Amino acid sequence: MKTWIDDLPQVPFPYRDLPPGGEWMTREEAAARLGVGEYHLNALTHGTRRIDLVRTTGPELALTRASVEAEKRWRDTANVGQKAWRLVKDLLKAL
Repeated sequence: MKTWIDDLPQVPFPYRDLPPGGEWMTREEAAARLGVGEYHLNALTHGTRRIDLVRTTGPELALTRASVEAEKRWRDTANVGQKAWRLVKDLLKAL
């Protein structure tokens, strides 16, 4: 259900925290799972849009567990050529 101006799906849990261990992850959990820092995670979510964000009722954002796991799986299985090609595509998009 995409209801926000920035086209992010709204979490259907109003006025409370996200349920633990569900289909959502905090930004800190996602960064730890991927082994990246906050800046890199921001690039993955906002720049390349490879990880799906979900807006909660508060100012914070959550990330979908499925998109984080898909990114982790790709990072674990991609060869050097695939990673280099992805970097080139991302750089060209940024121009």
